Amino acid sequence: MGADEPRFRVLHVSNISITATREQIYQLFAFIGRIDEFKIYPSDNHPQLSTFTQKFAYVKFEDQKSVEVAQHLTNTVFIDRALVCIPSISDIIPDEDTALKTGGPAWPGQRQLPPNVVNQVQDLGDGQQMCLFSCPPHYMRFADLREALLTVDPTLAALGLPPYPTLSANTEASKVEEIRRTVYVGNIPKDCVGEEVMKFFNDSIGE
Repeated sequence: MGADEPRFRVLHVSNISITATREQIYQLFAFIGRIDEFKIYPSDNHPQLSTFTQKFAYVKFEDQKSVEVAQHLTNTVFIDRALVCIPSISDIIPDEDTALKTGGPAWPGQRQLPPNVVNQVQDLGDGQQMCLFSCPPHYMRFADLREALLTVDPTLAALGLPPYPTLSANTEASKVEEIRRTVYVGNIPKDCVGEEVMKFFNDSIGE
């Protein structure tokens, strides 16, 4: 993390066993440092708790350095799952509805992003403008929104690659996953047909 980059005190923990209790997860991270705030989703009284296959949590530490230390718990097997711990991009812990929509596990049968890739809603403030890149660059459009959906991928950051483009905060979770695995390809020869493009990507990159 560079010296000029913002440093937040919230850790996002995903891929938590559905059988893990709030107290167990809290105590695990309390060994790292003093905790100011702690939330685990879905909560025990969530009406559809039985449909989830994993939980996730937000841990707000008193000291930002605790976030750096806690990241080393990534891949630690807790009960029956390997934890994924990454820094949040905000010091504000979202409420349950927002968290389940943007950064939680998928519903059964629903495609989802890798467990280390997290969606976060960021407040843009009044009157700020966000550029929506859900289409090719020369078709980009702008909208006056108060919140934006950011997708944080540690792999992109580690490789020095730019982050995913921002999306509207009210984008459906299934649509976000679809957009994040879609690429725009330009400068294709006019006589090239769709089947040829598909075969190239299937053979060279993956289905």
